[in-house]
Amino acid sequence: MSFRADDGVTIHNDESPDLIEVAGKIKQLRDTAKQASKTYSAELREIQQDPQLSDQGRAERTAEVEAAHKAQRRTGINTENDIIESKVAELERRLDGFVGYGSSDIIAYRDAQDRAEAVSDGDRALKLMERALRSNDRTLAHALFRTAVDNHWTEAQRAFAKENPAVAALVGDVEKLRALRNQFGRGLNYA
Repeated sequence: MSFRADDGVTIHNDESPDLIEVAGKIKQLRDTAKQASKTYSAELREIQQDPQLSDQGRAERTAEVEAAHKAQRRTGINTENDIIESKVAELERRLDGFVGYGSSDIIAYRDAQDRAEAVSDGDRALKLMERALRSNDRTLAHALFRTAVDNHWTEAQRAFAKENPAVAALVGDVEKLRALRNQFGRGLNYA
């Protein structure tokens, strides 16, 4: 299966199982919406062509069908958002698990986040990343990586990804899902 969203987000068969799962659910949801749209159009045609209905009857039936279709569209869009958001939350919990779950791990990570957030440019982020990786300070490296991703500091990201490909792959999945979620015109799939 290959899933391509309207704005260029593409998920292929060789991507992570998490992305393939989300793509499959969204594709199924959109296929259902496409069929519902065809049914909606057919119902409107039937109403317009029904000689038994008065103008008022046509207007009332049309309003009922339109209201039902609008509710169906809203449900589809909300369901798609829920699918994406729940997978992003799951992946982010998995990412944070690389740092650890103990109270000292959490405190260390919070301190590392403060240090990482104080970094204001990519060059400084890269220097700190290299130092953290050399000294095996995975907590600081992880926090710097998350900051580098948020700020698009590619060199710091690459340095981390080279040493931590599993974490980098998870972040890539999160980024792709966020791009899918933020896709302009996504609601048109439910028209």
